[in-house]
Amino acid sequence: MLTAIRSDSQKTLAQDANKIDAPFTCPECNKNVILRKGLIKTPHFAHKPPVTCQYGQGESEEHRKCKQAIFNCLVEAGDSVTACEMEKFLGTVRPDIYFERNNYKIAIEVQISNLTMEKIIYRTEQYNRLNINVLWLPIFRKTLSEDCPSLFTPTQWEKWLHVTYYGRVYYWSDNLNVVPVHFGEVRLDNPGWERKKISSYTYKSKKYRIPTHGKLSHILQDFDVTTRREPWGEGKNIFVPPCKIWIDKQKKWWD
Repeated sequence: MLTAIRSDSQKTLAQDANKIDAPFTCPECNKNVILRKGLIKTPHFAHKPPVTCQYGQGESEEHRKCKQAIFNCLVEAGDSVTACEMEKFLGTVRPDIYFERNNYKIAIEVQISNLTMEKIIYRTEQYNRLNINVLWLPIFRKTLSEDCPSLFTPTQWEKWLHVTYYGRVYYWSDNLNVVPVHFGEVRLDNPGWERKKISSYTYKSKKYRIPTHGKLSHILQDFDVTTRREPWGEGKNIFVPPCKIWIDKQKKWWD
């Protein structure tokens, strides 16, 4: 986690904190946490073992770097962004980054791999209840490159994001830039199709997808659109609850 409570009861960012301000406590469980601030890794706070609190667990260095970069850029954006806060407490949810723009409330959730679908859906429902537009943001990885020789296998939560954002998933690249990715259909050879008298010699793969990229998009310049997402897929493998999403303005780039 990138924030904690100082000895004077004020919230502080790890990048602004000094060990002289200790002790620091976790905003969630109120137990002491350690400031880890060096020359290589992103400054952050960590629970002392044994760890029982789930707040901040599962965050990688890449995850912390993403959160800090987005927050710093939003703070530097000027008057167009207000009420910007890292890990803001909102009662039932605590988004990685919260800010307001053009009378919209926006929460950015940097996706981590150990977050369950139940928690993703729950948080999305809570943001909707609070009238907050949510942007779920995984981090771009090499297997998503369009020139990658192997087929891409999206996780269940990536499939969920793909449905929620109308056929695109936003992957953080750097600063406030994201790569919108559409998962294209993959058709595989149907072995023995002549012998088995199958109507087609190819079939649609349930596992693999081909990532196709939209134009690199800026979270402020290209995302000034809020959409009320109606519920979808109840009773199916993927369920999207009613929610408000922060979505870009570009038209679909796939057939």
